Amino acid sequence: MSIFTIEFCYEKLYNLINYKNENYHKVKLRGVLTLKLLQTVKDNCHECYACVRNCPVRAVQVKAGGAEIIEERCINCGQCINICSQKAKEVYNFKNEIRKSLKSDTKIIAGLAPSFPASSLGVNFNNLQSYFKKIGFEKIYEVAWGAEMIIEEYKKYLNNNDELVLASTCPVAVKFVEKYYPDFVGNLAPIASPMQALVRYINKIENGDYEIVMIGPCQAKKTELIGELNVKGILTYDELFEINDEINSDSNNLKLKNNIFNKKSFLKRKKNKNSQPSADSRKMALAGGLLNALDNKEFCKKGIRVEGEEKIRDLFNSISEQEIEANFIDLLFCDGCINGVDLADKSHFKKINSIKKFIENSKEDSSQSKINNYILESPIYKKEIGNDLDLTDVFKRDSQILSEASEKEIWEILNKTNKYEKHDLLNCGACGYKNCKNKALAVYQGIAEVEMCLPYLLAEKRSEIEKIQKLNFELDKVIDSSFDGILVVNKEGEIQRVNKSYLKMIDSKRQEVLDKEINELVEEKIIHPSVSLLALNEKREISLIQKTASNKKILSTATPVYGKDSSLTKVIVNARDLEKFYKVMKNNEENKKMKNYLKQENDEVKTESGYIIKKSDAMKKIINMADRIAESDSTVLITGESGTGKEVVARYIYDKNKEKNKFIKINCAAIPETLLESELFGYETGAFSGAKKEGKAGKIELADNGILFLDEIGEIPLNMQAKLLQVIQEHKVNRIGGVKTIDVDFRLIAATNRNLEKLVKENKFREDLYYRLCVVPIKIPPLRERKSDIRPLVDLISQKMGERYNKNIEFTETSYQILENKKWFGNVRELNNLIERIIVTCEAEIINKDKLEEFIQKIDSNSGSTININELIPLKQAVSRVEKKLLKMAKETSSSTYDMADKLNVNQSTIVRKLNKYFKD
Repeated sequence: MSIFTIEFCYEKLYNLINYKNENYHKVKLRGVLTLKLLQTVKDNCHECYACVRNCPVRAVQVKAGGAEIIEERCINCGQCINICSQKAKEVYNFKNEIRKSLKSDTKIIAGLAPSFPASSLGVNFNNLQSYFKKIGFEKIYEVAWGAEMIIEEYKKYLNNNDELVLASTCPVAVKFVEKYYPDFVGNLAPIASPMQALVRYINKIENGDYEIVMIGPCQAKKTELIGELNVKGILTYDELFEINDEINSDSNNLKLKNNIFNKKSFLKRKKNKNSQPSADSRKMALAGGLLNALDNKEFCKKGIRVEGEEKIRDLFNSISEQEIEANFIDLLFCDGCINGVDLADKSHFKKINSIKKFIENSKEDSSQSKINNYILESPIYKKEIGNDLDLTDVFKRDSQILSEASEKEIWEILNKTNKYEKHDLLNCGACGYKNCKNKALAVYQGIAEVEMCLPYLLAEKRSEIEKIQKLNFELDKVIDSSFDGILVVNKEGEIQRVNKSYLKMIDSKRQEVLDKEINELVEEKIIHPSVSLLALNEKREISLIQKTASNKKILSTATPVYGKDSSLTKVIVNARDLEKFYKVMKNNEENKKMKNYLKQENDEVKTESGYIIKKSDAMKKIINMADRIAESDSTVLITGESGTGKEVVARYIYDKNKEKNKFIKINCAAIPETLLESELFGYETGAFSGAKKEGKAGKIELADNGILFLDEIGEIPLNMQAKLLQVIQEHKVNRIGGVKTIDVDFRLIAATNRNLEKLVKENKFREDLYYRLCVVPIKIPPLRERKSDIRPLVDLISQKMGERYNKNIEFTETSYQILENKKWFGNVRELNNLIERIIVTCEAEIINKDKLEEFIQKIDSNSGSTININELIPLKQAVSRVEKKLLKMAKETSSSTYDMADKLNVNQSTIVRKLNKYFKD
C-alpha cells in the first residue's frame, strides 16, 4: 500500500479497514487530513501583490512584506501560480516518491486525464504506451473510463431527483461551494470525480502489490485523491516530462514533449468491442463536457453550464434571488480542464482542436480495426464488477467568512495612510485590492498590512528623502563650523567631504579638493605624509604630524569606519593646526586641568567592584594581560601585598568574560578551618551534627558556569589542598557525606599575599597544587613601586569620596609629592583610608603640605609606626637598629646625602660614615 506522506498513514489505514469491510468510501475521513498544496517561496516574494490582486477568494495574507497563502481559505485554483512571475508560489509535488517507485520493482499503474492530447500539440499518440513503459509504468488507463462511469451515475441520480443539482466533477468548484456558498453544499451531486471513479475501479480489478499514479493538468486533483487506496501521488504533465528527462537523461529514449517516438514498438491488440471510452467521456476535458453528455435527456432540459468564479457568483446570486430556474448546473471553476496549470499558457482553441482531433482519429482507427495502437487498458466495468462499485462522495460545509468592520473602524485604518476624506481614496489597486476600503477591511481582518499602500509609501519616501536632505544640510553646517579640520575619504582613497577649517589649513578651495584622490594631494605636496592612506592600508587608527605646502604643522588622526559586514568603508580624518593649538593652550590653567582630567580618564578602567588606575607601565601590562586571558578558561594566580587590588583585577577578568555569568568569592583566611571544607564542597543531609536537613551546595558547586575566586589561597589547610587539586583537575565535586559526583564547569582565579614558592619549600603548600594554580601568574606590584599611579588614584578617590560626602577638596603640588614619596605599606587600601579621613574630618578645602603631614603623622602614631620595645637587648644593638632604620627611610626619600643630613639634622659627613657602616654596597 502506498502512502502520500507520513501524515496520511492513519487515514490510509482507516480506509483500508473500511475496504476490507466492503464499506470503503462510505465512511471517508474527508477533510480531516489535508495536503498543504500551495506554498510561498519567501526568498522569491518581492511585494508585487499580483497574487493578492488575482486571488478570487482573498486567500493571500501579506505579512512582513511577503505574501503567504491562507490554507483555510484557499480553494487550490492556482491563479497565484499562473500570475507570479517570480515563481514565489509552488505546488506540492510527488515527483521524488513516484520516481523512486518507477525505478523499483513495484507495479505502477497510470491514469491519464482526458486533457492529455492538449499537453503536447500536434503529437502522434500511437506509441503513447511505449513512452510510459520506458519510464516504468506497467499499465495505463484513460481517466475517460472514470468519466464514462460517472456519466451513468449522473443519469441515475438526475432521474430520481427533482431539486437543483450541482456537478461535483471540479474539485476547485466544490471547495468554492463548501467554503464560500455553504448553503449550496446540499445541492452538490454526491458523486465521485472521474479520477476517483477510475481509482476505485482499478482497486476492484487489480491484484497483488501495486501503486496508482494519476496524471493531469489540475493541481487541485492532488488533494482530491487523499485517502484513496493505493494512490502513490498525482502528477501534472510537466512533472511527468521532468521525471522522464531525469530517468532517461543518459539514454536515447523517446520523449513525448518533442514528438519523437519509437514507431517499432506496439502493444498486443485486444479483441473486444468496448475497447475505447466514448467521445462524450473524452470531451469531459472541455467546458460543458458533462452537460453535453447528458443533453437531450428529459431530466436535463433545464441544464446550465457555468465556468469561472465571477459567473458562479452571479449564478448563485441569481438563484438566491429566484431570477433563474435550473435543475442541473455543470459547474467548472475554469474554462474546462484544458486550462489547468500546465496548459494555461497554450492556445485555447488549439487545445480544443487537439482534443477533437484525437477523438476523430480514434474513431478512424477503430473503424479500420487498429484499436489500441495508442490506447491503454479497456475496462468493461459492467461485466466485470457490475453495479458493485461505489461512486459516491461526501461534501461538507466549511464556511470561511471573515469578520466585517464598521465604517468607523475602516476610516481609523485609512487614517494611518493619510486618508481622511473621500477624495483621499485613490482606489488605484496597487495594493492588490479593488479600492482603498477593501484594503482597509483586509487590514482589519488581518490578511493585509497598512504599509501596502503605494501612494502612501511614495509620500513617506519623499518625506524621508526631504529629511535626509535636511540632515545632510545640517551636517554640512555642523562640520563646517568645527574648529578642527575634518576630511572624509572613501575606501578607494577619494575625498568625499571636507570642511572649511581643513581647507584653511591646507590653503585650498573646496572644488580643488573634492572628488580628488588623496594621492594627488600628496603628489602636489599640498599635504604630506597621508595619514588617511596609512589608515586605509593598515586598517587601524593612526595619528601623526603632517606638513602643508605652506609649512604648517597639523596634528591629524585618521579613524577607519566599518560597515555591517565588517568591511572598511571610509576613513575620517580629524586635524588640528598645532600653532593655533599651542596658542590656545598656553598659560591656560583651565585647559591644564582639563588635560589632566582627560589623561586621568584614559588611565581608568571601571569594574563592578571599583576602578583600576593603569597609569604606570606595570599596571598597563597587568590590564593588557587580563584582556588577553579574559575569554579563556585558564586558571589565574594573582599575587601581591595586601591592599594592592587583587580582587579588583579578578573582577575585571570576570567583567571581560562574556561566557561566565557569576562570580563566587570565598576568603580562605576568614573562615575557620573546621567550616572551610563544608563551605567549599558543600554537604549532604545528615553529614554532621548541626547540618541543615536539606543539605547545602558548596561554593565550588555554586560557581558552575561562572568564576570561583579563592582569596588568600595560601591559608588553605594541607588536608584540603589534595581535595581541591582533584576538583581543579577533574571539574567534579563530591559533597561531604555524599556519594554522587557533581560536574562543575568553572574558571578558577586564586589570590594570595604570601610567597607560595617559599611555602612549598617549607612543605606548607602542595607543590602540585601550586603548579596547577600558577598557569597564568599575575603579580601586582606594591603602590610604592608604581608612583605614577598615586596622583590619579588620589584624584579618583577624592572625586568618589567627595560625591559620597558632598565635599570637594584639592591637593597642592607639594602635597602630591609627599603622597608620591610615602611608602604606603598598606597600598591602595591605606591611601583610600587616608583620603576618606581627610575629607570627613578636615574643614579646609585646600590640602597643603602642613595639613597633609598632620594627618600622616596621626596615622603613623595610631598605626604603631613608632618604635616598639618587646624584649631587652644591648643598648648599642638597639641604637644600631634604630640608626639603620632611620637611614634606610631617609635614603629612600632623599635625592642626596645632603638632603638626608637635612632631614636627620646631622652633618653630611656623619651620613656618609653611617651609610658606609650599615650599607657597604
